Amino acid sequence: MKRIFSIQAVGAALLLAVCCTPQGREIKNTPAVNVTTEVLSPNTNESGTVRAYTGTTVTMKGVNLDKAGKVTLNETEAEIALQEFKTLSFIVPDLGLPQKDDPQLVELRVYDADRETVVFLYDYFITVPVTDPSVSSWEPKEGTAGTGITVSGRNLDCITAVSLGSVNIPASDFTAQAGNALSFNIPAMTVTEADTEVGATALWAGGEIPFEGTFKYRIPVFEAYTQTAALHLGDEITFNGQNLDLVQALLWGDEQILIVSSSAAAIEAKIPSGLALQDPAIATKALIAVYGTPGQQASVCAGFTIDTTPIGPAAPIFVSATPADEGYDGFYLGREVVVRGENFASIEKFELDGKEVELSSPADDVKAAFVIPAGMDGSAAREITLTAIWNGGNKADFGTLKVHPFYYTKGLRIGIGSNSKSTYPDYNRQNAFILLNEGRVISVDEWFDTPVDAPAASGSNTVTSSNKINGSKDDYYAARPYLFATASSAHKLAFQNPANSASQLKTHVLSSNTALPSTFGTPILYMKIMGEGELKTAVASGSLEDILEGFQNASTSAPAFGTAEGSTWVKGSVIAVQYVKYEVGATGGKTTSADDVMRSGYLYIRDITCADPATGLALASREGYIEIDLYWSQASGE
Repeated sequence: MKRIFSIQAVGAALLLAVCCTPQGREIKNTPAVNVTTEVLSPNTNESGTVRAYTGTTVTMKGVNLDKAGKVTLNETEAEIALQEFKTLSFIVPDLGLPQKDDPQLVELRVYDADRETVVFLYDYFITVPVTDPSVSSWEPKEGTAGTGITVSGRNLDCITAVSLGSVNIPASDFTAQAGNALSFNIPAMTVTEADTEVGATALWAGGEIPFEGTFKYRIPVFEAYTQTAALHLGDEITFNGQNLDLVQALLWGDEQILIVSSSAAAIEAKIPSGLALQDPAIATKALIAVYGTPGQQASVCAGFTIDTTPIGPAAPIFVSATPADEGYDGFYLGREVVVRGENFASIEKFELDGKEVELSSPADDVKAAFVIPAGMDGSAAREITLTAIWNGGNKADFGTLKVHPFYYTKGLRIGIGSNSKSTYPDYNRQNAFILLNEGRVISVDEWFDTPVDAPAASGSNTVTSSNKINGSKDDYYAARPYLFATASSAHKLAFQNPANSASQLKTHVLSSNTALPSTFGTPILYMKIMGEGELKTAVASGSLEDILEGFQNASTSAPAFGTAEGSTWVKGSVIAVQYVKYEVGATGGKTTSADDVMRSGYLYIRDITCADPATGLALASREGYIEIDLYWSQASGE
């Protein structure tokens, strides 16, 4: 209950206070604040539904308020902004209160004209918002040069630098920075131990924020190696040490020594048979290990001697094949494969299941690369023969690769559209649309300026309000299917089918700060929130083997975000996406079988930071993103 003290009861507040003197009756006009039939404005409360801050103008009603001598909050005098017979307004001063989320109780006092007699005492609540940054967590806590660190916390957009051991990382070098998170890459450090614990501190205008715990900076350290004789082409050798699993390459001068296998304690290496002939043939150079990003160097042997005398023409020898992109455990359409071995400089191309595949970059002696092309048969992962074509047409059998004949792209991030241009962050403009066929995110301007949706971009929308196609079959398939997300004025967040909700495109804003026209949208997509089961588990874990197995007809045009999975999707949901064929779209129908679908796939909602899971609504600021893993099939026959 609020404490209220007044010089007179409210019922008597409109009366004049009277006192007697020897000279006669003297009328004294005492200020009186009315809080019975009036309220202070703003009338703050402990729950915080009504708040006042430093600088807020507070107004009270009563009588004789023009006679008030001063107003204080916690004994700090406030500036009076307006003083009349029935109205008194003051400005909340800086009270030196700590920053808190909840309002804080202060004593509001109004004084008589003598500036000493308190005529009104009231419990008022002032909010001092939390604007200082704070760090709640940071991961990972070990790594080497180039390791990405993510810091979570509050008001992190105030951070100007992070100090890690003896190095400073300025905000200009951060890879991302927002209010609730920032990220940066660990810079190279000058250390000699394999593992060095260093502290971390965030810097801002108000001082320093120490991180909890320490970071273990790891470097490879090799045991002393003594060479008794020159090594020859094809010889194998073992190096021992600590953290050797960090080593990315071994360099002998400008030549690369083949890494056959590695662990934290040892590296098995081999002198490539195709090592360039030196002059003289027996040469001594420093052998160094490369690790981290950008590449750092660690000494293996100051003087490493190799007899480079050629041993004759050599066929390429296969050692391994791995995805070029980090985080992928399998081989998918459109993704690069790095093949390692020796004598690879003569490789001209590869054959994959009998079909020739060009190199994606020139081969060197220890590696070659190619991109898995579209057109692989079937929809399920299977073993496919890999053959190297070298030295004018010779073929070397490299065994098989398990190829998934569909596309898989991890970590796509999009922002959301907004009906209000005032709540449309630049990030959302730059990351607005997912091009499903290409597995990439593009900006609003790129969508508008390039023929992503050729019929729409030409100004002749091919979809009517009843979702029936007016254009030709060629027009329909000329559009590259795309997906986006929007938030309504009521903050409802949903993925959008551009044909079913063409007007939703206007929620995206061009760099000119104008919205996209509302008469756009061609590809017809349907979606379905998948329930629990083996299919959802496989999609979420990145282990999907057959993109068409367990096909279910989709019928939703704009699945919405919510607080629980079912009719709405949440973080961790899997959503089926189907791009219907022209014949189905032309009649305004929905899919009845896989034969009605040109392409299909799945969205795994890896993360969502632009909405509140407790309310199921988009953030009013529209900041943040939806992070998605995308599976997408090849096109079926038209």
